[in-house]
Amino acid sequence: MEPPMEMPEANAGPAEVPAAQAAPPAASMDPKTELNQFCQRFCQRPVTKTDIVYVTSKFGHQFGYQFQAIVKLNCLQGQEFAGNLSPSPKEAEKSAAQQALAVHANQAAEAPPPAPKEKGSVEDDENPAITPKTKLNSLCMRIAKRYLQKGETVYECRKVLGGYQATVKLSALPGEWKDRLWAGQVFTTKQKAEQSAAEIALMQISEDKELSEEASKPKGNGKGKGKGKGKGKGKGWGKGWGCGWMWQSEGASGPDLPRERVGEEKIKGSVLEWKEAYGWLKTEEEIDHPAAQLRDGRVYIHQKDVVGEEKSLQPGAQVRFYLYEDPSGLGAEELEVES
Repeated sequence: MEPPMEMPEANAGPAEVPAAQAAPPAASMDPKTELNQFCQRFCQRPVTKTDIVYVTSKFGHQFGYQFQAIVKLNCLQGQEFAGNLSPSPKEAEKSAAQQALAVHANQAAEAPPPAPKEKGSVEDDENPAITPKTKLNSLCMRIAKRYLQKGETVYECRKVLGGYQATVKLSALPGEWKDRLWAGQVFTTKQKAEQSAAEIALMQISEDKELSEEASKPKGNGKGKGKGKGKGKGKGWGKGWGCGWMWQSEGASGPDLPRERVGEEKIKGSVLEWKEAYGWLKTEEEIDHPAAQLRDGRVYIHQKDVVGEEKSLQPGAQVRFYLYEDPSGLGAEELEVES
């Protein structure tokens, strides 16, 4: 039996690798995720797979392999950090990330942490369908004093180390805000990554005094010309004869009217009335949208937008659906009856 290979020291690595004095205290967050988030905040941009690169080496023999990783931070002038010997490649990469975090502990402490969620807050009882993306969409509409057009809220999601990271751009906002890009934290799914980007944008916009004041102003008193607020005729939102906001449009009617989806998540509601081919719904949560004032707050549903058996649409039935807007008001599509 061959003698075991001599193990290198825990801080062994390339000469330019800074030697870490001690591993940082145990954190509740995965070290690799925490390092990714620190680099994002420090560089003020989303990080890519080439910004943080891990290289892992194997030492020992088949009866006792150990692993050591080196992490190179190309986004921080190519700094490299070697981790301690670990029983698996995954643990080795975590150790290297811990060494990098230990060296940059002061800079990480200066970066603003995510806002903690207070216990007993109103959000604890909110409808889970009212997500950060939905709230952000609503806030932008209150600021712009109109509904949002397709392409005015753009999410981009890319694959990074540890999962996915998303950015969001809100071109409906005024001034320099429309050119800003908000990057979210890294998550294991694209959906959660987009929600994170929306949450960060929502927090920063809400903290801005001028935008908050703009959002609180009643419709018609905001800056600029919203859809349907300028001169001339055409399609868009405009003031009616004491009836609030009305859609100015000509052409199709009924379920064939041009429509645009509102929000990215299905919402909950119940059936108020069903008349063979169409009916009316009530949403579980109040909808903050100009068209919500139309149709006495009811949501229209046509049989072609029902998934499954229509006969189950009895008054009081609990349903989930996507919300859309058309010239007549709000409607439901891809409706499903909850079992």
